Amino acid sequence: MSGRLVAHSGATYIDREGLKALETPPGTDTWTPIPHYDLVTALEGQLKARGISIVKEQFAVQSAKLFGVIHTDYQVTEEGGAAIGIRTANDKSLALQLAIGYRVFICDNMAFAGDLIALKRKHTANLDLHTEFATGIGKYVNGYKQLQDNIDWWKERTVSKERGKQLIYDIFSQRIIPVRLFHPTVRDWEAAQDKTMWRLHNCMTTHIKDLKPAPAFTANLKLTRFFEKVG
Repeated sequence: MSGRLVAHSGATYIDREGLKALETPPGTDTWTPIPHYDLVTALEGQLKARGISIVKEQFAVQSAKLFGVIHTDYQVTEEGGAAIGIRTANDKSLALQLAIGYRVFICDNMAFAGDLIALKRKHTANLDLHTEFATGIGKYVNGYKQLQDNIDWWKERTVSKERGKQLIYDIFSQRIIPVRLFHPTVRDWEAAQDKTMWRLHNCMTTHIKDLKPAPAFTANLKLTRFFEKVG
């Protein structure tokens, strides 16, 4: 479980040092463009203030747009950790946005999603970057705990073999996952020794990984939302 950044529609991958060289347009009385390098540095500062360090980061730029995914060392478990997705632009085309989740997907085709949108803020004249990020990182920490609680609940929730098959049928009938993955999913469920909600979830995500990035993310996100509604 992690964040994924895909640049295949004109954006170019770039490291943080490369962000320093990018030009930032002048602001106006109602609009405050923020240098991409300063934005990432401010976000890192708010993470460090909570004792959280960045362990991996990836960025891409397309004209004035910035896309990024950040992984931290915050309470990483065997399932991974919640990633942070960034999207913004210094040409008024995008608001500053943060997404968090076990599955965060950012693409230069404008796909931007996670388990929680932690921040969405226009570049208005009174934009205080540190205040906005402090709020967003607070949601990151609280939202991450909720994600972990969901997984712990799924691990403890036992499911009968037949109930599992019914849920699999419901998932595929709702077209959450491509139908070609139906038989492999059923075989894995029938062979599973520990029949829990978490195992059922993994029987599907194992095969979702074989899909292309965008459909894989969409399927994972819809699958998670389905399980969150299962009583």
